[in-house]
Amino acid sequence: MATAQAFCKICQSKVSAETMLTEDDLRGALDRDEEVRVMHVFVDEDDSSSDHIWSLSSQEKDNLRKYL
Repeated sequence: MATAQAFCKICQSKVSAETMLTEDDLRGALDRDEEVRVMHVFVDEDDSSSDHIWSLSSQEKDNLRKYL
């Protein structure tokens, strides 16, 4: 999995997020302009955690494409 800087729509902040695809599958998805889902673990003030999962925006996919 690749790590990308992305805007978490749930936290409303920029985070380091893991793609939910292998690097080869990610390259293919970006080439075909398919949905790319990412996740990060959010830890709340009471130390409870949850996964935040969302799809990258077009701009974030473009940035990730350039990075790869």
